[in-house]
Amino acid sequence: MSLNLVESFLSIQGEGASSGRLAIFLRFAGCNLNCAGFGVRTVSPKTGETLTGCDTIRAVFTGHFSYQKITRADELIKIIQNLSANLRRKPIVVITGGEPLLHHKNQILLDFLNFATSEGYEAHFETNGTIEVDFGKFEIYKKCRFAVSVKLENSGESEARRINQVALKAIKQNSAGSFYKFVLDKKSAEDGSAIAQISRILELCDAEVFCMPQGYDKISLEQNALSVAQFAIKHGFNYSDRLHIRLWGAKEGV
Repeated sequence: MSLNLVESFLSIQGEGASSGRLAIFLRFAGCNLNCAGFGVRTVSPKTGETLTGCDTIRAVFTGHFSYQKITRADELIKIIQNLSANLRRKPIVVITGGEPLLHHKNQILLDFLNFATSEGYEAHFETNGTIEVDFGKFEIYKKCRFAVSVKLENSGESEARRINQVALKAIKQNSAGSFYKFVLDKKSAEDGSAIAQISRILELCDAEVFCMPQGYDKISLEQNALSVAQFAIKHGFNYSDRLHIRLWGAKEGV
C-alpha cells in the first residue's frame, strides 16, 4: 500500500471559502477526469508528447511523471510537522490532486487524517465531487471540510462523468462543511450556459457557491476574471479569485 505524493509545500490557500488562509498543501497523484477542455499543455518528460488538461497535469497523467512514494502515515506526519514548525498557528492542511478522494479508503491517508485532526489541524479536501465516500464506515471524513469543484461543460468532460448526485449529497450531509467552487470562462459566464449548468447542479444538491475564473497564468486569469465576477454578482453567488496566480503566476509549489 502506498500513495504517490506530487508535491508538498507551505503557502496560502488561493481559492474558495478559505482564500488567504495559511495552508500546507499535500498534492496526490491520480485523477478520474482529464478536463482537456481547460487547454493547459505540458510536454511529457518521459515521452515528449503534448499532454492537455487542467493546471495540475502532473497529478493527472500519472504515467508521465515521477513522484515521492509514501508508504507510511508518519512520512506525511513528518512533512506537516516540519512545514508548521515555529509557526504561531497551525495551518490548514489541504489535501488535493488530481482527485484525492480516489484514495479515501487508503489506510495511510486514514491514519494521517486521524493524527492531523487529533493534533488540531483542519483537514480540507479539494475534490471534483464524483467519488462517493462512505462517511459511516470512514468517520474521519466527518471532521473534514470539502471544496467541491464540480466540472462544467468547459472542462470537456461529459455530464455523466462529471456529476455524481449521490457523492455530492453524501459530502453535503455528512462533512464538517462544504461549498461548490465552479470554474468559469468569459464565454460561459456571458452566454447563459454557466448559470443553466450551475442551476441544474444546485437542484440536485444545494450548497454555497463560489465562482472562480479559469486561468493557469496571470494573462489567462485576467481574460476571464471580470466577466466571472460580474456573473457572480448578477446571480447572487460568491466570487473567488486565484490569489496564488495573482502573486506567483504559473509557478508550481506555491
